[in-house]
Amino acid sequence: MNKETPVPRSLRAYLDRYAAGLVGREEMLATVADWPFEEEQLDEGHPEPTHQDNTPSVVAEARLLGQLSREDVEEIQLRIDRRR
Repeated sequence: MNKETPVPRSLRAYLDRYAAGLVGREEMLATVADWPFEEEQLDEGHPEPTHQDNTPSVVAEARLLGQLSREDVEEIQLRIDRRR
């Protein structure tokens, strides 16, 4: 992400912007790989963490919705693994 672009607060909203063509692929890959993911909070009222916007499940959801390709997800994971 460049210095002029504000840090997004919602991964789900950011991936929606990417899917709409408002964010380039390379920027998306770098941003998502550096995302400060939250721990998923599961409870009886929310069996899936759909009420959270910043968890790894949001990436999986974007893949299922066709917003991210398999290659996108693989590249994000490679970048995350390199950081560790």
